[in-house]
Amino acid sequence: MQRQSFHAFLAIVLLAISCSAPASETSDLVINFDASNPPLMYAGKQGAAGLYPALISRACERAGIAVTLRAGSWRFALQELRAGHAAAGGIIKTASREKLFDFSLPIYQERVVMAYPTQAPRYHSLEDLFGKRVGVIAGWSYGDAFDLARKQGKLLAFDSDSDAQNLRQLKLGRLDVVLGIRESLQLALREGGYQDVALTQEALVSNLSYLAINKTSPQQALLARFNQALEAMRQDGSYEAIVRGALAGKPAAP
Repeated sequence: MQRQSFHAFLAIVLLAISCSAPASETSDLVINFDASNPPLMYAGKQGAAGLYPALISRACERAGIAVTLRAGSWRFALQELRAGHAAAGGIIKTASREKLFDFSLPIYQERVVMAYPTQAPRYHSLEDLFGKRVGVIAGWSYGDAFDLARKQGKLLAFDSDSDAQNLRQLKLGRLDVVLGIRESLQLALREGGYQDVALTQEALVSNLSYLAINKTSPQQALLARFNQALEAMRQDGSYEAIVRGALAGKPAAP
């Protein structure tokens, strides 16, 4: 009886140890992406697709990090990131976010431009947006300066879930200007057949995008391995090959 009791006690101890193992060792790193921001990230037929999922999944593969990639609303991605339930790919770093999340090395540089009716006066700077109705994506940051101007009420920002929605509102005259990443707006304009909408040549702001993990997550330590793999991809040319292929609409080679 004593031996049986000892073995039963040992089994309970081992079970407790296994249940308390770090999440990074027992489960995939779940990464959420925006489902409505092609060609950078979007919901494909087989899950998250686009440039960011391609780059991040390849870097994780090289680093030996098991991942689950998901595409959904950006609002949900931020909720999951704040709760520590999942990481977020393609996120911009801001002062407030740095207090809560740890960031990888930069993944890509986004250039935010302005879309506006061709018959309207040209837009050049943040100050040109003051007093205007501006279409943005819910949950996105367009840099600290824009976020502050919005908070101060210097412009009227209207949230939507995609560039396509914003451009439809622009066409209906409900918005004066739409902000978006150059590649994404160019694609949305082509697919929507917008002939009377222009894009600014100069960028309103250039932001680096990252992979972010909540500081409280036990998987935060994976960022060091991810960074090493990402840097190796830049050195051997595979990073540039994935960028060219994704922006041209071609999936990354296995």
